[in-house]
Amino acid sequence: MFITAPGLVQHFHPSQVAPRQSHWQAITLSMERPWYLLVYDVSYRGKKVSQTSLVAWDSTLLDMLAQIPVANLTGIARLDRRRDSGPSWSVSWIGALWAPAPCEAASVGPLLFKLDDDPHVRNALLLPMPAAPGRRLLYKASA
Repeated sequence: MFITAPGLVQHFHPSQVAPRQSHWQAITLSMERPWYLLVYDVSYRGKKVSQTSLVAWDSTLLDMLAQIPVANLTGIARLDRRRDSGPSWSVSWIGALWAPAPCEAASVGPLLFKLDDDPHVRNALLLPMPAAPGRRLLYKASA
């Protein structure tokens, strides 16, 4: 499932979509922004089925995280466009994801990350962020 823009493509949790639907309309606005790979489980006919969504907007990722039970989240990765030689995209698995504290500036962005084994919490530009009281943990990878 490709989620490319808030409001342009109606998104549903896969358990709410007819099983015969195999095509999702995709609207590519920009391949320059970071994308998120969201992997989660849904129940279908009594079985757990793994689902993957490619999401282009932080706000849409937040909406989806609000709908999917935390226990069903398998992983979240951030895909960043690369300019150097080699692969065009880099993939970093997110170890933890927070909503910024009310005291933090809007320039921080709507999400704060701890990537892979990196000990630092990072903002949308992947710059290290100091600790701040009041951050809300949205996701933590299982150990």
